[in-house]
Amino acid sequence: MKAFLIISIMLPGYFQPNMATPITKEYLNYSIIKDNKTIGNIRVERSLKDGITEYLFESRAKVKILYSIEIYDKMGVTFKQNILQQAKLYRTMNGKLKVNNTTTWNGSSYNLSDKNGANGFLKQSVFCSTASLYFNEPGNVKSVFSEKFQKMVPIQRIDSKKYRIDLPNGNTATYTYNSGICTLVEANTDFADLKFVLNMNLNKAHSY
Repeated sequence: MKAFLIISIMLPGYFQPNMATPITKEYLNYSIIKDNKTIGNIRVERSLKDGITEYLFESRAKVKILYSIEIYDKMGVTFKQNILQQAKLYRTMNGKLKVNNTTTWNGSSYNLSDKNGANGFLKQSVFCSTASLYFNEPGNVKSVFSEKFQKMVPIQRIDSKKYRIDLPNGNTATYTYNSGICTLVEANTDFADLKFVLNMNLNKAHSY
């Protein structure tokens, strides 16, 4: 089962010798479900060009507990030759800034900063992050980089297609895959237990 359709668009001059390398963009769309009701959506984009892979993640959700909470997330993550170069996470709740993290590779380690300024270093190369998990089944990977917590977090295989992340705050997220694409995330959050369900008919890829 495929999670997206591949559409090739050939532009005039595409086969000319000096034509730039085509960019491939793929999109995944998820519904955020709470108590069998859709409360928001997630869009994840992956672009590939010249050994550089970029992930753009954007989500909006409205959770009602004792009062309504509107959560907006935007994340941009870039890998070059499979090594994380930069990761940014921006989050607001009811319009108020909650997270503004940046992780940047300096050639030997990562400079970390949050909404309050510099936040230390991470002295190891990163090959997988939570953003990349939507397009890449982790397989035998033992830990992934959390853009929110700015550290490596353990991931374990539950069965052949399901993996669980244990976060530093005690929350968990379970990822289920089909043909290498994440089709379901079951997230235990501070506010509610949520499911991110892949919308099969809304996902596609473009090469141009």
